[in-house]
Amino acid sequence: MEAIIKTGNWHVFLTTSDMLKKLNKKATLITGIIAGVLFCIPAFIYIRSANYENTWMLYMGSFLFMIAVWIHTMIESKRRDDNESTVALMFASHMGTMVGIVVSCILCFLLLSLFVPGYLSSSHPKTLVEEPANIIHDKTDGLSFNVFMAATVINFSVGSFTAIVLPFMLKKNQTRDPRVPTPLHNRGSK
Repeated sequence: MEAIIKTGNWHVFLTTSDMLKKLNKKATLITGIIAGVLFCIPAFIYIRSANYENTWMLYMGSFLFMIAVWIHTMIESKRRDDNESTVALMFASHMGTMVGIVVSCILCFLLLSLFVPGYLSSSHPKTLVEEPANIIHDKTDGLSFNVFMAATVINFSVGSFTAIVLPFMLKKNQTRDPRVPTPLHNRGSK
């Protein structure tokens, strides 16, 4: 699997096969499932209460999501003797983040479908109470918007933060990394 991206006179080669060979798929899947479930525990409480004042529960879920990705990155680093390339660790963390986001979105959809009466129909569903005037007005008065924004944007932000910061902190000898990261090779202009 090799894709060529042409930007002006530069050709950037993205080789995903090398990165996927180093990826521990089972650990990534388990991490994504655990991170998604950890996010959905506070999201469940928020959906059940449907009160804007409890929006902090979604942030608590994203914090738990970040802890799961953090632990995954640390385990992957230890498994590779704390000397894996930072790019490989970043890739593994981002993949765990992506799997976690998919799992959390699916679980949040199921929670909304189960606990918000009429969520999938046209009848009047449970709505958010005590929300500010400038919130998104959909048929749940912003309840599903808040849940899905937290499940996607906030979880991606905390997962990416972990994926970018932690590999550089865990790397014992950063002078051994190649000058050009593995998946991005500049081959000159043609």
